[in-house]
Amino acid sequence: MDLVKTSLIIGIGVTLYYLLLQWPVEEVVDIKVSDETFSDNPINDSKPSLTETLAPMDVEAADDPFIGNVGKTFLIDNKDLLLVVDAKSGRIIDSKMKTIKETMGSDRPLELFGKVGGNMYFGNSGFYTRSQGYLEPNFSKVIERGGSNNSKIFVLSGESNGLTHEKTITFQDKGYSVVVEDKLTSKLLSEVSVTPYVVIERNGAPSREEGMAMTYLGPVFSTTQDVYEKYDFDDLYDEAYRNKSKGGWVALIQHYFLSAWVPEQSGTYLYQGQWGEGSKRYSLGYTSPDVLLGPGDNTKTANTLYVGPKLPGQLSKIQENLDLTVDYGFLWWLGKPMYWVLEQGNKIFNNWGLAIIFLTVVIKLVTWPLSAKAYQSMGKMRELQPQMQALQERYGSDKQKMSQELMEFYKKEGVNPLGGCLPMLAQMPFFLAFYWVLLETVELRHSPFFFWIQDLSAMDPYYVLPLLNGAGMYLSQKMTPTPPNADPMQAQMMKFFPLIFAVIFAWFPSGLVLYWLMNMTIQIFQQWWYSRGASSKS
Repeated sequence: MDLVKTSLIIGIGVTLYYLLLQWPVEEVVDIKVSDETFSDNPINDSKPSLTETLAPMDVEAADDPFIGNVGKTFLIDNKDLLLVVDAKSGRIIDSKMKTIKETMGSDRPLELFGKVGGNMYFGNSGFYTRSQGYLEPNFSKVIERGGSNNSKIFVLSGESNGLTHEKTITFQDKGYSVVVEDKLTSKLLSEVSVTPYVVIERNGAPSREEGMAMTYLGPVFSTTQDVYEKYDFDDLYDEAYRNKSKGGWVALIQHYFLSAWVPEQSGTYLYQGQWGEGSKRYSLGYTSPDVLLGPGDNTKTANTLYVGPKLPGQLSKIQENLDLTVDYGFLWWLGKPMYWVLEQGNKIFNNWGLAIIFLTVVIKLVTWPLSAKAYQSMGKMRELQPQMQALQERYGSDKQKMSQELMEFYKKEGVNPLGGCLPMLAQMPFFLAFYWVLLETVELRHSPFFFWIQDLSAMDPYYVLPLLNGAGMYLSQKMTPTPPNADPMQAQMMKFFPLIFAVIFAWFPSGLVLYWLMNMTIQIFQQWWYSRGASSKS
């Protein structure tokens, strides 16, 4: 039994160390940026139709808002989100989350779209023709007007080569989603075929070292064939993605945040993604069927753009399955209810640290029957310790005979020598699931607890929680009965495990350590309670 328990503890230690290595550092993602400039070859008739391939938005370097000087821009916003629209190209070249700060204690809002370091990242929607390529709307003015329920509506209008483009962007009072409507009207004397499109572009993928982290950074496509399909940057570099689907959505996700385009679900779209050798950028998005415009004709499209944190409540309201971008891994069936309980705890206590304690108590109540049987078995083992010692003295020289007699003794008394391992096994799925919940819950980012814990997603700066964890594990060991046939070397090794675990936990986010500490505290209480009951019976 002792060998099994030791193996379990070593396995848990290795798992914790692996999870520690995979915890992503909260910093600007390191992007591989090519020294080459963007291609200056315009898209022309020699290029294939956009319905055949989503071409990268190649423009002359001097005209690119990321490379040259940004020209005229329009700033549009609500209480949570500010977007910057480039007048010439129509791109959303910058996005700032007003209430989410870049670093702890900073007043600078976090940017998602934009040029942060070497990271070029933007979104766009509009129209494409084989003769002109991506149509530049050349927006000359913006009109703001109020909508229902405190919504804000911004109408941008412009004209280029006989085609007028009107883009209407509707913000709700709060939130990170906007509805983008594009209307194209032809003033040409001849017919023109146009392809509506939306796109998200990024100039590079994370470095391979950064890419090894457990948090996924890359494209996700949702189609009728697969509601949540990851197709990472390496895949796009090797082979373009193409899939026709009714409805769906496309997103580019990273730790805590994402950008996503969601079309009207009644339509059919060609979802695409690729690496552009000319632009040196990854592009992902979708196109609608071609529209033939005669003189005076117009066409409209409507899409929802989300640029912000992974908030499951907001995402699920925008579109079914969009909340899958909050990825709880293979234990999602535990992660989702755990997040719900965590969220309810925060609503009650208005503190995410107290919500973690609340979640721990709820989990312990759910697993109480299993733990009760285990601790009852441990209590009975303690009660039978004198008889087991007697067997050891009688058969001490014959290890095989002693093991046989002990097994018969366990069977006769109705105790399970492995019962003490059950609480450890029972809590591991919850611990791993909570690791993923903590990894994906943006609300815990920069969220304070009490006193010295000012960021539950960061490590304890004074190592108080890890030390308390080590002390709790040591106390729990002392309360656990040791079998008479325990290997002395294994028993000696076990004494160092509290220290080893304390060192490992020192580098974990304080929210996760708080969860484990509360779990350990309740476990010690359970051990004391049942050993007390066993002692009173004896």
